[in-house]
Amino acid sequence: MTSEMNRRGLMKFAGGSLVAAAAGVAAAGAATAQAAPDDGPIVVDGCSPAAPTAAYLALLRKGGVDSWNVSMLPTLLQMSQLLEFAARNAADVEIAKTAGDIRRIKREGKISLTIGWQEADLFAAKGESDWWSNPPQTTMRLFHEVGLRVCGLIYNLTNAFAGGCLDPHVGLTKAGRVVVAQMQQLGILVDVGGHMGEQSSLDVIAMAQRPVVCTHSNVAALNSNPRNTSDRVIEGIAKTGGLFGVSAIDPFMSWSRDDAGKRLQPKTRADVKRYVDELDYLKRLVGVDHIGVGADFTTGANAVIRPEESFAFPPEMTYVQDPIQYAAGFEDISKLPAVRAEMERRGWRKDEIDKVMGENWMRVYAASIGA
Repeated sequence: MTSEMNRRGLMKFAGGSLVAAAAGVAAAGAATAQAAPDDGPIVVDGCSPAAPTAAYLALLRKGGVDSWNVSMLPTLLQMSQLLEFAARNAADVEIAKTAGDIRRIKREGKISLTIGWQEADLFAAKGESDWWSNPPQTTMRLFHEVGLRVCGLIYNLTNAFAGGCLDPHVGLTKAGRVVVAQMQQLGILVDVGGHMGEQSSLDVIAMAQRPVVCTHSNVAALNSNPRNTSDRVIEGIAKTGGLFGVSAIDPFMSWSRDDAGKRLQPKTRADVKRYVDELDYLKRLVGVDHIGVGADFTTGANAVIRPEESFAFPPEMTYVQDPIQYAAGFEDISKLPAVRAEMERRGWRKDEIDKVMGENWMRVYAASIGA
């Protein structure tokens, strides 16, 4: 990763984007508003750390998306910026805290935002938590009240809660078990796989009392990349009633451990067909009820990854991405209809496509964050 794009910067909202969005979203919303909101199937952008801007709202509208999980590596400033964005653009977006909110917001002709984190370090912020007390006191309820509804514990590298995908044999810690139990009791959907290592993911699955998900990853059986998720974790997620969100990031489909050091770019870039190969595989493995879209678009976030400079994104995980590369034909959320079209071409039924496009997310949301 470059010096100008550090670990936090990967998920950082583009500088100045919120100010621009405040000025421009009203016009963009008027130009792209849905003609006739209805009670039809919900389409969910299950995980994207894109900058919250008028431009991204326009892409969501074009892609037919009703609900966006705004996924971030959290800071207090980013949380505040997202709340400001929603408040200033209340005619176009609203933060949803339940599955019922998402359906209501669609009927009102707006896009719903659910707040997601890709790591949980803020729950144990120094000076703001008490791990000496029994039970431990964290900041979780505060962020839940603000709107946090989806959360992973770890981002690639092991922390106090869990092992990252680069430490796949490290299990869930004692502190991690406490946090997972509190999240499930409070109504925050737990995100495993992907950035979380295999053993920690299996530990979460074993103690789960509600569905858990992988918001954004790819299938390790189709491409041996340390960022991808094993069949046994995917099967475990399905057994909890959860789902697996498929990422559209190119190297996770085109770059394997064997490619490290061979080249700067893959010879063959993944495309929409390769993306739907993931959906086909998951349908055979766990069934259509446990698949979703979690494309992980970083639109507007100026994300750059240089593995020779990034310990958390090593050469066996990715090539140089400047900007981050996505499947050809599915480079941003506006191209979601291309995925639907390829599914139709392969014989997926409409009801199955509706589930993958969002209704599976809605079922899991209702069972985890509340109906």
